This record gives sequence, structure tokens and C-alpha cells, in this order.
Amino acid sequence: MADIIAMFGRWAKSGLLSLLDGSSSSSSSAEPTRGGHAFDEFQRIMRMLPRIKAVLEDAEEREIQDRSVKLWLSELRCLAYDIDDVIDEYEYDVQAAQMEVRVAEESYHRVKHKRGDDEHYDQDEHVEGINTLAFSSSQVPAISYCMVEKLREIQKKFDHIERDRKGLHLREDDGVRRTASAQNYRLTSSLVDESNIIGRKREKEKIVKLLLSDLQVSNKITVIPVVGMGGVGKTTLAQLIYNDPRICQYFDLRIWIYVSEDFHLVKLTKEIYRSTTNKSCEEDVGFDYLQDSIKKELMKFKSIFLVLDDMWNENQCLWESFLIPLHSAGIVNILFTTRNKKVVDVIRTTNIFHLGFLSENQGWCLFQQRALCDDENLMKIGQKIVNKCGGLPLAIKLLGSHLRFEKDEDKWMCILESELWDLDPGTNEIFPALKLSYQMLPIHLKPCFRYCSLFPKKRIPDKNHLIWLWMAQGYIQPKIRGKTMEEIGREYFDELLGRSLFQATKYGNNFEMHDLVYDLAVSISNNEFIIMKSEGDNQNNCRSNNARHLAVHDEPTNNEALKGILAFPFLSRLVALRSIFCYDRRIINDFQLLDSTRLRVLHIEINQFDSNFSKFNGSIASMKHLRYLFFCSLNLRAHHWTKVALPSLFNSLHSIGNVQVLDLCHYDDPIILPSSIKNLINLRHLILPHGSVMPCGISKLTCLQTLKCVVVKDGDHEGGGLGEIEDLASLTGNCCISGIAYANNVEDFKKANINGKKHIRGLLIDWQNLTCYDKFDVHIYFDAKNQVKKKSFELEEVKLEALRPHNNLKALEIHNYPGMLFPSWLGDPSYSKLQDITLQGCNKWDGSGKVLDRDLPCLQSISIIQCGMLKNIEVVQSSSLKRLVIRSCLQITSLHWLCSLHRLEKLEIRICDNLFFSAEEILPSTLQFVCFEDCFKLTSIPGLQNLPSLKELKLKRCPSLELTLEEKLSTIPSVLEIVDCPRLKIWCLRYRFKYFQVCLISPQILCFSFDYHFLNYPLPTKFYNILFYCFGYR
Repeated sequence: MADIIAMFGRWAKSGLLSLLDGSSSSSSSAEPTRGGHAFDEFQRIMRMLPRIKAVLEDAEEREIQDRSVKLWLSELRCLAYDIDDVIDEYEYDVQAAQMEVRVAEESYHRVKHKRGDDEHYDQDEHVEGINTLAFSSSQVPAISYCMVEKLREIQKKFDHIERDRKGLHLREDDGVRRTASAQNYRLTSSLVDESNIIGRKREKEKIVKLLLSDLQVSNKITVIPVVGMGGVGKTTLAQLIYNDPRICQYFDLRIWIYVSEDFHLVKLTKEIYRSTTNKSCEEDVGFDYLQDSIKKELMKFKSIFLVLDDMWNENQCLWESFLIPLHSAGIVNILFTTRNKKVVDVIRTTNIFHLGFLSENQGWCLFQQRALCDDENLMKIGQKIVNKCGGLPLAIKLLGSHLRFEKDEDKWMCILESELWDLDPGTNEIFPALKLSYQMLPIHLKPCFRYCSLFPKKRIPDKNHLIWLWMAQGYIQPKIRGKTMEEIGREYFDELLGRSLFQATKYGNNFEMHDLVYDLAVSISNNEFIIMKSEGDNQNNCRSNNARHLAVHDEPTNNEALKGILAFPFLSRLVALRSIFCYDRRIINDFQLLDSTRLRVLHIEINQFDSNFSKFNGSIASMKHLRYLFFCSLNLRAHHWTKVALPSLFNSLHSIGNVQVLDLCHYDDPIILPSSIKNLINLRHLILPHGSVMPCGISKLTCLQTLKCVVVKDGDHEGGGLGEIEDLASLTGNCCISGIAYANNVEDFKKANINGKKHIRGLLIDWQNLTCYDKFDVHIYFDAKNQVKKKSFELEEVKLEALRPHNNLKALEIHNYPGMLFPSWLGDPSYSKLQDITLQGCNKWDGSGKVLDRDLPCLQSISIIQCGMLKNIEVVQSSSLKRLVIRSCLQITSLHWLCSLHRLEKLEIRICDNLFFSAEEILPSTLQFVCFEDCFKLTSIPGLQNLPSLKELKLKRCPSLELTLEEKLSTIPSVLEIVDCPRLKIWCLRYRFKYFQVCLISPQILCFSFDYHFLNYPLPTKFYNILFYCFGYR
């Protein structure tokens, strides 16, 4: 139901109602195709939406058990989908009419331009033409007879459903509120049997030490949240900490409160009152009396430890009111557990502890403890069961308990192969524990979560594609003026991540769902979702005609098997499908899309396509509702694809004007888009195979935010130049413009209007071409085959001057710039939001010009890499700079300004042969990370002994560097690496630091000490040949 509720925002903001209000007066005299009162019918349908929303929204919050009521709600959902389709179809007609007017206007202005110098040009004709176009653009397209019939049918269905509502007596008190239904089984206390706990010792020690570290600070409230998904062991960890002897000894008063979903302020205050006074509390006692009594009582205690188990409160005012009487105590340490990081944001604490899953070994120990298994075959199955649980203690304990003393191997296999939701509801604690996370989601997030059930397990799309899919289904609607759907979608995603329903990975925008959370999404997806698995009988048994989303997973064993599966004999009945995902990697035979005209999403990943492609594209041409088209086919026959498939697909572009995402990047060869691409005025994200030519007419796509990866070819009549992006003011995110050395048309640089792209946050300008471009949202590059007509420093400087970005820029990188001077805009104070500057491979720049000598208030990082002519540079960024990297700048001699960087935290200097520090060049005392490598003339580092916050120190291959025995570090860093600095050996011995002698390097000498594995440490490139030759000789 939440899927439908999410649509209401789009309906309310569609503007159709006001459009129709302005046109209804003219409808009375309209032609018969308007159905007499067709506009009135449309308005009536639009106005019934709030009534539908109210019913579905309330039902979403209740546990409806009555089957007749469930059926009634199902019919209401279907009706809402029909209304959405009709509204969307009419919006499409309005858009098509506006497109026709625009084409007429463009044609008119072209004629005007050609005849502008004609002395016989008729001015009266000119005025008449403008008036005609103005009149045409104000018209609302007629409602077709077919649509009139749909409107009448919808009204009949609604009247019928309304009569059923009265007959079923559906009232607000039907069903119980879900939030109250799950509390009894989840009540917790502070008592715990520690002998049954596996793992968590390291986590407990870390938190206990943190709790005891602030005991000397009076009148302070310290809050430590433990965050993790349901069933991961947050309560168990809190119990272990609560009963730790050190906690019992140091705190005068300990209180345990189970909070649950309802942060009832009076109820919680009464709990505090009972715990502090050891008195019962009458029901009608006043809140003021309670808080005042608690305040007086707490003044008797020097230190208090409070555990709040299972917190869900997101209201900051309630939290602050709860804390008021606690301020009277000397020291208050609060530990609370939660699944929702948004709760932590309300508390405003920095001490966040994220509780992870058990290790594989810990999980197996816990399972053995519960299952008491010693049979070798059963243990092998048990290992697989533990892996299935993914380190979630609750699931491991439950399944181990189910198999306790069980010797039947078939029953073990049954547990392994079954879904956890199929276990006995009376003993299954996993399902309610995890389902609560879903039930507590805001209504707008529920369809976003359920939609994830369509993807194969372990293959959740990256963050951007997932948001685009939500957009295509209408789940995301802007609520705040100035925010795009993508920005709102990122907030949705981050909230699901904060609620532990998604898990972050180390791969940037890629995330994953725990297997059990994924299974939860599958279990709560109703008969609107069909997941087909090409494993014979192992298919979803649901064949409801009301299905809206279809996904095909896995690979078949042979083509014949696939033909029987993907032909889908029941698919012809699923005329209302809104999503089709095909993840099969072999072949699609007779993929039946002809009747799926209501599709919003079509996502296909295959390796072969032997069906009639014209039939397939003919289906796409009828999908006027389509928002998202993803096509991945890496092994198609190039000739068939290029000569037949692509032209057929592109000929359909004019009829899918609602498409927002067109992703064709997973194809080996470049493609050339036709000029009809300009008709996709709603297109927001265009992703093409590497090397695809810049489409002509793309400047009309003013909604475009993502554009990758397109090449600009000089003299190519089939493609456009860089100037095509002139009007694309919505381009967003990280932008890369590369291969600038191969560009000739400087005027095209100016026309591109990079300065007008206010949503670009990161900009990389590279004179060479990149090989890695995945991290960019906009990637445009010039073809290396372009014939460069002339080269000069001045020409390159003009190019860079023309690429001046907008003042909203946060990160700037300039690579391989061949000019001698940077333009005046680099370092301009107007770039007040700039946080990161990287200059790399700028070999003609010697430090001249005002580049980094003006203080930018937000600049945090400067990287200067491979600037071979750089001798001296002035950096004045004392107010904000935290990171400075200088690498492979062989001519630089001094950093005399370094001591003025009062907020610098990280300093990295590598391969600077001539760098020398004088006694006045002192390191800033704020440094936490210091690295000097391959600095042959560096003899001293003044100020190294005065770094109280030092965490990491690396000194490598600096043969002249020497520290006196009096230069003692003020603190011992957690990471200390001193390698091949022979004059520091005595200093290391004096302070018992570990010293590694890998090889002694000087400009003339290279020798080895084989008492350490020297390959662990990289050497300068110029020594590699010598190194491996000598090693081979030995």
C-alpha cells in the first residue's frame, strides 16, 4: 500500500488539476471526443485521490486480519494504479502537444532567421505567426474517446468499492496498531547468563574503558549509542557491560530501562523515579513532581550509569526533557541501543559504536553450543547453515536450538534449504525481530525497501541506480523547494542505511543487504511482486493478475529450459506490469513485452539475443510510461547489434518521451545516438559506452544531470562539439573534461559555459585522456585522433581560462597542464566553498602567479604532484588547511611558509630530492600524520619533537636526515616506520624504535642489507633495474 501512497505526492504536484480547471470551461463547447464532460470526469477522478490515500495510509499502519477487508484494500490499490496510469498517459499527451508547439516555434524561427535580411519580409506575417504560436501553446490537448472510457470505468470501480466499504463496515478501529503488537516478546532486563555468550569481549572492553575514562569530570552527561541491525546482539552487549564488575564498582547507581518504540516521557520518568527512590509511583502523580523528586534524589549520587535499551525516539525535545533532572547528578553515563542512526543524530554525540556481525569462527562456536552436534556430516551442513545466517547471533541461536539433539540429516538439510520465515511461528524470533525494522519505517520508505526484493541476492544496484529506480516508480517526490528528486532519494537511501537495512562496503557507492534482511524484503513483498528463478519448479507460485513487478533470476542449464521459462505463458495476463528485470545471461526467446505498455522500468542483462529484435523494439516504442531503460549485453554479435538492433531501438526514442534514465554503457563498442535524442526532454541520466560520440541536439535536454562517456571529434558531422552542453545547467556531481591537448576549437570551450554549471561539485581538467572514469557523473573527452592544428603555451592557457567553473565548486583537479601560468580564477577568493585542490603533471609551471597565496575559508586539502619545474610556491591557507601533499617535485627547495598552517593535520612529502629545511621552517604543532620519503638532501625536521597529537610517522629513504638524541618525540605514534635513514639508527636505538635497513640509497650508491624482505618497500623507479639485476645475480 505504501507504493500507492508514495504516488500521491506526484499526483498532487502534477499540475494537471489546475490545467484542467482552466480548460473545463472550454470543454462544454468542445468536440465529441472530449466526451461531453470529459474534463469534469478527469477532475472528479483527481479529487477522489485524497480519499483513497486516507484509507490506504491508515491501513498501512494496522494489522488487517479479515480476508474480505484485505481483498477490498487490494481492489482499492489496483484502482489507484489505474488512476496513476491515466494521469500519466494524459501528462504524456500534454507533453507531446507542447513538443509539437516547440517544433513549430523552432521551424518558424529558422524561417525568420533565413528571411531576416529580406527587404520583402512581411512584418504583418511575422506578428501573425507569433500570435498563432502563442495561442497554440496555451491549449490543452483533447481527451480521447479511449481515455474517456477509462475514466468512466474507473468511476464505476470506485463506486463499487465504496459500496463494498459500507457493506464491510471498514472503520478506523479495524486492525490493531503494529507498534503495540511486538513489545511483549521483546521485553528485556539487565540479567544475563554470561556463560552462554560467544564473542563480544573486544567490544565490551572498548566501551567499558570509554565509560570509565570520564569519571573524573563532574556535572557531565556522556552518551554512548550502540547501533546495529536487529538480532545482532546489542542488548546482550549492553547486559555484559551493565554487569561488568568495574561498572558495578565505580558507579553508585545503575539503572536499566527497556524503552521500545514509544518514547513515553512520563512512563520513562516514572521508571527513573522508582529506581532512584525505591518507591512505587501512583498513576496520577504530576510530571513536575516526578522530575523534581528525581533531581533531589540524584544529588546524593556521585556517578550514575543508565542503560536505555531499544531506543527509537527521533524527537529531540523529548530527549532534552528526559535529561533535565539528570543534570543534578555528578557524573551520568548513558548507554543506549538502537537500530536507527537517526536516533543518534538527535542525541548529538560523537561516541558512536557500530556493532558488527560475529566472525565465522564465533558463529560456528555459538551454533555448536546450541545444536550440540558431533556428527561429521551434520557438522558440514551446520557450517553452511551458519554461513546462511551471515554472522547474525539471533538467527544462529534459533537454528541451532531447532536442531538440538537432532540426528536426522534430512531435517538438517530441510533447515538449510528452507526460508527462515517458514519455521514455526511460535518459536521463530527472527521474523518479528527483523520485521519490526520494516514496520517502524516511515511510509515513504517502505516501498523503497520492498522494491529491493526484485534484485538477485548480493547484487543490489549501486546507490545512484537504486535511487533512479525509485524515481521511475514514483516513490520519490520533492518536498522542499530547491531539492531535486535525486537529492531526496539520497536522503531516503541514507535513512535506510542508518536504520541498518543496508550495509556499507569499501567500494564507494556500492552497498549490500544482509541475506536475512534481503529475505525479509522478499517475505513482505505481496503478490504484486513476482520473482522467477530458472530452476525448474523452484519458481514463485504467485501468478496474480495484479502483479506489478517481475524479476527473472539465475541461469538455466540449456536453451530449451530457458525457452519454457522465459516465454512465460501467464505473462500475457500481466498487462499492468510496471517493472521487468531480467538477469539471465544467456538468451531471451520471444520475450513477451507487447502488452506491457505500462512499464516504468525495463532492466535487461543478457549475453545473447536471438529473438526478433524489431518485435522487441516495437514493444519499447509503445511504452509511453517508461522512465528507466537499462540494457546490458556484452557478447552480442557486433554486426547484428550495430546494423539492426541499435537503429531499431533509436527509432523508438521519440515515443518514450517520459524516459529519465537511459543506460547503455555495458556494451563493448561506441554508439552514435540520432538527433531525435533531443525529444527526450525528461531525460536526466544518459550513460553511454566509452567512445560514443557527443550527440547533436543534446543541448535541448535541459534536465540532464549525468552524461558519460562521450567523445568530441573534430570535423565529425555525426557528432557535436563541447559547446553542445551550453544549456545543460543541470549537470551534477563530479565532472571530467579530458584530452584537452587534442582540442582545436577554443570558441567551443567558451560556448560550453562551464561557469554556468552550478551543480558541478568536483571538476577534473586533464590534457591527457583517462582510463578510469567510473567515479564521474559527467565525462567528456576529446578524441586523441583529432589533428591538432597548432600548439602553444598561450593557446592552452586560453583553454583553461575558458573552463572556469562555478563558484559552488568543492574539488578541483588540473592534470598535465602544459601552460606556464595558471588563469586568474584559480585561487580566487570567490571560490569560498572550495575544499580540495590538486595540481598534477603541470611540468612547465615554476610556481609563478597567484595560485595558492590567497586564503580560501573552506580549503582543506592541497596536493601538488609531478610538477618538475616547481622551485618555490607560496601557500597561505592558515584558516582551514588540514592536508598537504607534495610528491615528485624534484626542484622544490623550501617550504618556509609551513609553520603558518596552524590547522594542518597531515603532511606528506615524497620524492623531493632538493628539499631542505632551515631552522626557521618548523612543523605546525597540530600535525597528526607526517611522512617524508625519498628526500635526499633533507637533513633535519625542525619541530618534529613538538607534535603532541602525532598518530603516524613515516621516514623512509632520507639518507641525510639526522635527529639529535635530545629530539625526543612528545608522544609515541601508533604507526611508526623508519626505513633506510642510516643517520637515524642511533636515535631509534636510543628510544627503542624499530629500524629497518632495506637498502642504502644515495644519488651515487645503492647497496643491500638482506636481513629484511626488501620487496615490502617500494624503491624509486630509477633503481629498479639495478635492484633486480643484483638480486638475480645473487
